[in-house]
Amino acid sequence: MVFFVIQRKSNTLQLPIIYLAFIYLLFHSYGAYGVNWSVRPSISVQEVYSDNIRLSQPGTETNALVTEISPGISVRGQSARTMLNLNYRMQNLYNANGDNGLTTNNQLQYNSRNTLISNRLFLDSNSSISQQNTNINRIANDNISGSENNTTVTTFGISPFWTPRFGNYASGIFRLNFNTVSTSGSSFSNNDSQSTLSAISDSKSLGEIIQIHSGSEFKRFQWNLSHNNTENFRDNDDNTKFQNTSATLRTYVNRYFSVFALGGYSNNNFQATTNTNNNGFYYTVGGKWTPSRHYSIEIGGGNNRYISVYISPIQRINWITTFRDNSVGLNSGKTWETSLNYWTKRSRWSLTHENDTTTVQDILLQQQVFTVVDLDGNPVINPVTNQPVQFSINIPTLTNEVVVRKRWNFSVSFSTAKTTLYANAYDENRVFQVSGNTEKVSGFNAGWNWQFGRKTTAYLHSGWQQVDTVATSLTASNIKSDRYDFAIGLNQFITRRLNGKLEYRHVNNQSDNDANDYQENRATASLFMTY
Repeated sequence: MVFFVIQRKSNTLQLPIIYLAFIYLLFHSYGAYGVNWSVRPSISVQEVYSDNIRLSQPGTETNALVTEISPGISVRGQSARTMLNLNYRMQNLYNANGDNGLTTNNQLQYNSRNTLISNRLFLDSNSSISQQNTNINRIANDNISGSENNTTVTTFGISPFWTPRFGNYASGIFRLNFNTVSTSGSSFSNNDSQSTLSAISDSKSLGEIIQIHSGSEFKRFQWNLSHNNTENFRDNDDNTKFQNTSATLRTYVNRYFSVFALGGYSNNNFQATTNTNNNGFYYTVGGKWTPSRHYSIEIGGGNNRYISVYISPIQRINWITTFRDNSVGLNSGKTWETSLNYWTKRSRWSLTHENDTTTVQDILLQQQVFTVVDLDGNPVINPVTNQPVQFSINIPTLTNEVVVRKRWNFSVSFSTAKTTLYANAYDENRVFQVSGNTEKVSGFNAGWNWQFGRKTTAYLHSGWQQVDTVATSLTASNIKSDRYDFAIGLNQFITRRLNGKLEYRHVNNQSDNDANDYQENRATASLFMTY
């Protein structure tokens, strides 16, 4: 059993640790002796030279040598009733702002699942602490450069859920969600003069999810009921509410054809100046034709109508595309989405297009701190350093507004025994529902990893991202920014538990607002050790 205490002057870390301690004592202690624990302390040491430590405009650069000493711990717990995964790092930086100061940043990723009653009652919990850019027009990679455009984000969530079965007649899930999101709120940047986008508020959200579907007793008919309700309560700002209730009845005419009827009620409440949300009752009536397991088409008509096509001509390809024309609910009007996946022995291909209406708080709740995501969307621990992924560079400007997003993403990877090539392209349009401001974010990144020795790997990485911000307010300005990033590095596994890395990185940010222009060249030497 391992106990550890983290002390810090701010309250950033105290609240989640109290929650986690409470959950641990309440739900883990009863089965602690049956849990297979894996506890791995670690420490990383870095020396970083930057020729523009404050990401200043050309002609005003200040160089600095930054020292980082970051102890951490990774805890895994697994039993028949319990799963726990915790990563924590205390990042200590000397001279990160070029002012001989000492800065401490906490970084945490925690999630757990506890089985209270086998196959029936469960409890999920999660928490994270990370640092994020507050303004997307002036982006830093991490905490090394003192850009004064970041905030510490702390999240916590707890979710009990019940999965009942009502004989052979029905089964379902009943889930409650409670989440909190808070930020340090002390460093919102107005370098782009877009004061109409306010700093983000701390928030709490409470949600209920109820889903019930028919069982095997229903031969010719299938039915399901669904209710989703989430309310966000914000400090010093308006609350938001997202609610949707629906029921579907489907019957099979024969093995190839079925007909269905769907009805529901949408009730959402948030400030908006656009017409993308319409509350009220909706209905859809239609049918589905499935001539084989490789193809299907479904069409529904009503005040909410759609057509959906599924194609899987071979086992390695699946593709589904849906076009909607909704009069009621979120994302009303004409929208469409697609998901195409193709894989071979050595390559993976993916193309997606999505639409959603969300809040920045919900986006922050989904951020992964200690993991990266592979091209299939699966979280993968960094095999080299197991260090956190800092500063997501393409999330929206931190604001309390509800955001409507339309997103494209294309990714591909190719691997051999010693080489991995990867590329990713994306395009996202955001509309902020109060100000009417928009952000169009387009980007591309690619890389190459080459293991040319048994313990030595070289890598190249390059990326480009463009942010085009259009402001509707007369007091704010339109801004377009282009960001270029290039890195080359060498990883060496010195021993089984000790890894060394050398890296050179160049970042160039060009903006219509001169205050956001900067270039940085950085050289890094690091050691990472696990115990």
